[in-house]
Amino acid sequence: MTKKLVFFLFFIFFAQKSTSQETQPLSPIQRKLYDFETVQVKPEFTGGKDKFTTYILENFKKTKTGKNFKGLISINFIIEMDGSINDVAFNSNIENKTKQDFKNVLLKSPKWLCGEHEGYHVKTKVNFTFDII
Repeated sequence: MTKKLVFFLFFIFFAQKSTSQETQPLSPIQRKLYDFETVQVKPEFTGGKDKFTTYILENFKKTKTGKNFKGLISINFIIEMDGSINDVAFNSNIENKTKQDFKNVLLKSPKWLCGEHEGYHVKTKVNFTFDII
């Protein structure tokens, strides 16, 4: 009976160890939010700025508000350390439904290559303007 108990405890320990995520604390560099201009390695959408613009405009035009919208949309957002977009803020005065549709398209976009500073992945604030015609 003790062999079974020891084996069971051994199994539980290693099963738990293999499924738990060991997180390392963030360095002081990673705790800071960097501006696009000041970060050493700029975040980049796979394929570049033109590919990102094409992705956003094509998908925004598929939304209810995007079908008929024309004008400039100026935004800023954060590229997280995992490449995802977060904290979208609009600098343009547009109606709330348009903002929400545009924001949803942004949040569903493929991940970016994140910014780097002093060898660490860092959060980076990005400003972008889209001319929708």
